[in-house]
Amino acid sequence: MIHRGHFPIFLIILLAAQPLFAQSQDDRVQQLEKKLDELVRQAGELRAEINQLKGGQATPVPQPEAEDLTKVTEVPSPAAGEQAPAPAEAPQLTDVQTVNNQANPGASKVFNPDTSVIGNFIGRAGQANPYEFGPEHQRAPMTLDEAEVAFEAFVDPYMKAKFFLSITPEGIDVEEGYANLLTLPYDLTAKIGKMKAMFGKDNTWHTHVRPWVDQPLVVHNFFGDEGLNDRGVSISKSFPNDFAFVEATAEAFSGDVPDVFARHNNNDLFYNGHLKMFKDISENSNIELGTSYARGNAAGDAAVQNQFAGVDVTYRWKPLQQGNYRGFIGRFEGIVDDRDDLSRRLKGFYASGDYQLGQRWFTGLRLDRADRGNVTDKGVSATLTFWPSEFSQFRSQLRRTSYGGAKSITELLFGMQFSIGAHGAHAF
Repeated sequence: MIHRGHFPIFLIILLAAQPLFAQSQDDRVQQLEKKLDELVRQAGELRAEINQLKGGQATPVPQPEAEDLTKVTEVPSPAAGEQAPAPAEAPQLTDVQTVNNQANPGASKVFNPDTSVIGNFIGRAGQANPYEFGPEHQRAPMTLDEAEVAFEAFVDPYMKAKFFLSITPEGIDVEEGYANLLTLPYDLTAKIGKMKAMFGKDNTWHTHVRPWVDQPLVVHNFFGDEGLNDRGVSISKSFPNDFAFVEATAEAFSGDVPDVFARHNNNDLFYNGHLKMFKDISENSNIELGTSYARGNAAGDAAVQNQFAGVDVTYRWKPLQQGNYRGFIGRFEGIVDDRDDLSRRLKGFYASGDYQLGQRWFTGLRLDRADRGNVTDKGVSATLTFWPSEFSQFRSQLRRTSYGGAKSITELLFGMQFSIGAHGAHAF
């Protein structure tokens, strides 16, 4: 039972709470109205997107007025005999057109190897030269001497494949094609396939890498136009130290090098070893020293052993502040050929210097001397090279060569090289 003095207080609290309760009810109604408006707006946007995908133009969606949810509208019932109107049909989503994504041109090249083509055009003027390649194979006045097609790509994280096809007037030949294993134990790397032997410097270069139009006499007389190039296995290892970069290479080949080595039975391989040291002299210069040795059965006679020993020196000067305009490279390579069927050892060398005159101009001088049978060939050459860009080169070479006791021959050689595609860098 409520105390008579507390009743007025209770009555006042009840009268004050009634407006607050009514106000909270109105707030809830307004919140519901806002949520409904938001849902209607989103439905309109979805309908506009569907119309756009079907090819139509999106029409502006009118914003509905706030609806009074407290208002009750009476829906008239259909008269007798009348049918209720059928509900509106839902839009057919099967008519939606697909949108094709923009094609990515680079996506189709992900699994393709780096491909390049290098053309080597050679022209000649001067006295006839029946001694370089023989009377029946003299240089033509103008010829596309070689087109090199290269394919390079990683096979997997552990191996890289390289193929170099040489296309000449005589036909197509695989100049090099090997797999390069990069992650062998004990910091070893290996090459398996057909490759140039790591003998000296010039023998490892492709035609477009040489700083001259022709080959030095010692390489041409001892190894032929193709050089020491055969099928085999090559294993290299570097020896870290604080003095210089040192790398040793051991190779075994099948023994088929025309006019140099021949395989008379399955065990007649030829072997090659190379040791090089590279050291920075200063921030502007460095030097590389190398020595090589190759041994195998001589071509033509199974009982004759043919062995070569060589030494190579490369000095490079490139000032940091004028690196794009000045530079010098000096090269020396000497080779000794010791055959069992000859009464003397054949010797030869070349020494050259190439100086950079400007950003695109280079000049050079080369001295040659090499034994050939019982005679000695000598020569001197001067070159002038212009590089319009890294993808093209123009070179002229004036040379005078004395073949044994024959009359000296003076010739002017002109070379032009041009390349397309991504071509990997060559070793210095």
